[in-house]
Amino acid sequence: MAQLKIPVDTQRFTKGLTWKDYMAQMGDTRARTEDNYAKSVLTDEERKFFSGISQVRYALMLAENWCGDVHRNSPLIAHVCEAMQGCELRVFLRDQNADLRDTFLNNGYQSIPVVVFFDKDWNEVGRWIERAHAATAKSALIRAKTLDVAPKDQQDAAMAEFRKQVTAEYAVPGFPLWRAAAQEVRLVLEQRLGLTAKK
Repeated sequence: MAQLKIPVDTQRFTKGLTWKDYMAQMGDTRARTEDNYAKSVLTDEERKFFSGISQVRYALMLAENWCGDVHRNSPLIAHVCEAMQGCELRVFLRDQNADLRDTFLNNGYQSIPVVVFFDKDWNEVGRWIERAHAATAKSALIRAKTLDVAPKDQQDAAMAEFRKQVTAEYAVPGFPLWRAAAQEVRLVLEQRLGLTAKK
């Protein structure tokens, strides 16, 4: 199967924001993302796995400051990239990079965050989009009890309650939603790199 032509190379990649620069430009959403970065550290077992990956040279992330899934999940991705030896992460703002946005759609949707892993020759190793499947299921349950049942004139309050409850799910002891996300990224890399899971 022919490799999809990715509109990125080393020259363009270097124009992306480092994680530190991305955090610096966030404004009023920075504190939330920094808090999640402090909480979403990898477990010893996750760190051991990702530190054993040497084939991923570049990680490209699409993000926007206003997106809740970005605040919640981009910090975990940053930890994954930091753990992989020789992996460089750059963040691109989705709405300023339409060609990248359109290359990495999520079943036709412009979901974020998107993280795409590449080898040294810019072959795509794998991608992970938006949030863990477990988080999507939790969000759907919360939405059904808040936004979906709220009258039109109470949608703002329902949205606030929805966000509050989703945030609470990420704070559950042991951080199961971040563990699920780390596991999904691990599976993508294991499958694409031909690694076998060590029991």
